Amino acid sequence: MRKYIFLLAMTVATHCFAQTEVNTFFSGVTEGITYYLPDTEIKITVDAICITRTPGDFNRYAEKYLRITDAITKSETFWEMTDVHVSTYGKPNPQKMYSIRINGSSASNVNLDENGVITAINTTLKNSTEDELQEVAKNNTNRNVAQYMTEEMLQATSTAKLAELTAKEIYAIRESKLAITRGQSENMPKDGQSMQLVLNELAKQEKALTELFVGRTDTIYKSYTCTLSPTENFDKTKEVLLRFSRKLGFVEKDNLAGEPVYYNFKNKKSVRIPTPEELEKKKILKKEGVCYNLPGKAEFSIYTRSKKLFNGELSIAQLGTTEILSKTLFNRGETTKITFDPATGGIVKIEK
Repeated sequence: MRKYIFLLAMTVATHCFAQTEVNTFFSGVTEGITYYLPDTEIKITVDAICITRTPGDFNRYAEKYLRITDAITKSETFWEMTDVHVSTYGKPNPQKMYSIRINGSSASNVNLDENGVITAINTTLKNSTEDELQEVAKNNTNRNVAQYMTEEMLQATSTAKLAELTAKEIYAIRESKLAITRGQSENMPKDGQSMQLVLNELAKQEKALTELFVGRTDTIYKSYTCTLSPTENFDKTKEVLLRFSRKLGFVEKDNLAGEPVYYNFKNKKSVRIPTPEELEKKKILKKEGVCYNLPGKAEFSIYTRSKKLFNGELSIAQLGTTEILSKTLFNRGETTKITFDPATGGIVKIEK
């Protein structure tokens, strides 16, 4: 995630104890740094695989010529869920916009993310990378099998004869591979790299011809991603997240052809929420220091009728409170390094 680093020169104060002031943002502020604290969003990515099995043209001869007993005999396509990824990220809360006024303090290097959410003071947040899940198709072999057939094979007048000749060609390829690996081939490759290229090509030919007997399996990987925006009263039990069909893959929530995938969300109330009177008093008090979130905890699980897919504890900013770091941490002469969690606005580390 990109960082925007604001470097502000420290001014020379005439008084002895220079301080950093943090106030709620208002229009017309011309000095200091404005930042957001985030609300926490939950990102769920479900991975699935589509498997297509296709019989080979010679599947009934697989056992006779190649001693293969598990050849594919009928076409079928089906889907399976393979994994579930759950992560959190921060979304700027417009109600939590603050301005840091620099008056000769040491809080002169403030890092914000691309959305203006504070990530660090006097240090930087380490980059975190996330793998992009994409739809990927895997075709096991080149479909143009005819290019690997000899003249005799192409002139065969019956399926049985073609199957017999194809099996003989497969055995010939295997013998060639063995001769090369044992150093007994009449036309040995000149070096190791050339030998590997030849072996790879022979393996490709063998695989393509063998699929005529055993059949082929093609796979397509897909993922479904959705987000949840929890609130203080977001407790959910057996809520439908999505529907998944073994025949169709991911389907709409209202499509009963798919089996429901449920989720539970329970606020653990790990942080005491202030009373309305305390909240009002907080608004009146002048905020001197740096505002941060003290996130709450939630139990989160994803499951089907027969299988648990995810179960864990998440930190959620909205389930907690907003607190203030003491202004004394940033007095002149003090270089305090603070790292924030961009997903919750909570403090990860404080160093002096």
